[in-house]
Amino acid sequence: MGTPGQFKKPSLPPGRLRDLNDALHALHLVAGQPSLETMHRLLLKRISRTRLHDAFTEPRLPPWDTVDALVEILGTRAPGTTPQEVLPEMHALWVLASRQRSLLNPYEREVRDEIVAIFAQQLGIRPREVELDVPLVEMEVDSFALLEAAGIIERCFDVTSDPEFGLAETVEEVVRLTLSALKAAREDFGGTPQSGAGTPE
Repeated sequence: MGTPGQFKKPSLPPGRLRDLNDALHALHLVAGQPSLETMHRLLLKRISRTRLHDAFTEPRLPPWDTVDALVEILGTRAPGTTPQEVLPEMHALWVLASRQRSLLNPYEREVRDEIVAIFAQQLGIRPREVELDVPLVEMEVDSFALLEAAGIIERCFDVTSDPEFGLAETVEEVVRLTLSALKAAREDFGGTPQSGAGTPE
């Protein structure tokens, strides 16, 4: 799980979930970066180590009771503040992140997960390590690799990728262009999905 007291931020596109994750990491920092074991002990072991770790490192919305528990112990340890002062802002961030997540339907999430898995395989890393908003050139994805990914995505979803695909700069942009191509395909075929990825809402 890395260096005690330090957690790697997940790769998240700009938005409310990243705002919440940034706020959790900032609170953890000013609280002195207590280790996972210390936080687990301070919470009398009522929240598992895995859930505490995931709240900082996983690209998904943590349950509110986990965030609430972290505010309880970190707010107490952070100089010049209290849990009661931190809680309203953190709760507002969690609610906004929850609302934003609901805007992305299960079909879109499945498409994104599949594309992330394709890039992870090409890069030889785990899907959770794929950074959605980092330029592909910085991730060592060259134009040839991007075209190869485009071919895999076309075969996977049975669509013709957007002509701008080759100009995509990030994985997040690849996801957006693929969703656009899938939408166009559904419209061309009377609204019937041409992909085996799932059925849109």
